[in-house]
Amino acid sequence: MKKSITIAKYTLLEVLKSKVLYNAIFLGLGLLLITYIAYSFTYGDPSRVALDFGLGTLSLSSVGIAIFIGVGILSREIESRTVYMIVSRPVSRSSFILGKYLGLGAVLILNVLLLSLITLSLYSFIGGEYNYLIPWAVALTLLESLLVLALVGTFSLLSGKIMSVMYTIVLYVLGNSISSAMSTNFVENRPGFKAILEAYHFVLPAFYKLNIKEFVLYENLVESSYLVGSLIYCVIYILALVLLSIFIFNRKNLD
Repeated sequence: MKKSITIAKYTLLEVLKSKVLYNAIFLGLGLLLITYIAYSFTYGDPSRVALDFGLGTLSLSSVGIAIFIGVGILSREIESRTVYMIVSRPVSRSSFILGKYLGLGAVLILNVLLLSLITLSLYSFIGGEYNYLIPWAVALTLLESLLVLALVGTFSLLSGKIMSVMYTIVLYVLGNSISSAMSTNFVENRPGFKAILEAYHFVLPAFYKLNIKEFVLYENLVESSYLVGSLIYCVIYILALVLLSIFIFNRKNLD
């Protein structure tokens, strides 16, 4: 574990040097602008508009960064041949992959913390009221980005960069829309197709479980069992993908 933490530290520093977190600064400026517009010109509840935009930006930004940094989890090291130096030392392949995931996960945590701090500060500044679901929304957004990171990282060990990104985006879109699709008349009237969609949950990630923005903005209430269940579901899925990545990398020919 000590070796994994060391690799995680250098991975974090490497990503920070690439200035990827400047994304949070630019989006923060965008949040300031949209909050001003909402506060000045929106009829009704401008704080809700600001929170809606902030949570949406937080999710899309985190997912985008996860894909951007996760797709090259191994390819950059192979191209620069640094991976050969690392695994030739007394560092196991498992420790290497785990360290990479920990380091990249730390980048996502920093991004979510920065943007959520800006979002909630602006929301509070224009009179938004505290809702216990807001911290849950931020936490689930973080888990969503970590799940995307694990997903694209696993794909990157099996295929090229472009295909890994495409597979991840497709599964992300499907995972967010499958719940709505199952409630349509088209699916309800076709039991066979509905059974296929229900089987989706046992194999592929159901991202919609992590999106509670509508509840935060309009209903202000979610059963605690749903929140805890979504959290456990995501953590288990992330761990399963990390273990799968380790399994694949241990059998990968680096020659």
